[in-house]
Amino acid sequence: MLDFLFFIPPDDTSASNNRILPWSSFLVICGGWLILWYLTPGLHGNGIGNLFTNNDEPSIFLETIIALIIVIILIVTHKRCNQLLFHQSKWIYLYISPVVLALVLPFYYNLPLPAHLYIFWMTVSVFWQDYLTFGLLQSYLEEHLPMWTVILAVAIIFYIGHAVFIPDSFALAHVSSRFSILGLGIVVAFLRAKLKTLHIILVLHLSFYFIFVF
Repeated sequence: MLDFLFFIPPDDTSASNNRILPWSSFLVICGGWLILWYLTPGLHGNGIGNLFTNNDEPSIFLETIIALIIVIILIVTHKRCNQLLFHQSKWIYLYISPVVLALVLPFYYNLPLPAHLYIFWMTVSVFWQDYLTFGLLQSYLEEHLPMWTVILAVAIIFYIGHAVFIPDSFALAHVSSRFSILGLGIVVAFLRAKLKTLHIILVLHLSFYFIFVF
């Protein structure tokens, strides 16, 4: 149903790096990612939740539910990618860390939103961001491009998503934040290329938001 957004490659990947990715297909992949990235819950002040309410709590909850529904559809329709992205490994035990941090978070939480909503929001949002970008997007680019080209492309697209939807923080004029998000994209894309799975990326990302509550 959503296959056109990510231009799903054929199952035979034995000679995938020898196939040239047409610019039209590359633009479809990037465009599909950007469309979905817009739906990242809480990403910007004019999210889809604001179409229904100006209250932060129901707006964030609605955006999180929408993202959750879409990401479930993507998971169901991308089983081949998931076999690699969520392959069982020693890293899977590290999920204990964000679980423990989520349990203790209410004891020092001080944001206006309820703690349980923040935990739900961050869990869905982090999985959504990492799965879309360093999971699906990176997987499809890896079908056709060399590793370092993929890493740079994913990092640049990752930055563009932030610059387009959060210009107050990541537009070209903001040099430090621009290079920090670009550098972060390179590091995470490199980790994903080397480790193959998303486990440690999700653990680190979730743990960050459960430790540093903004």
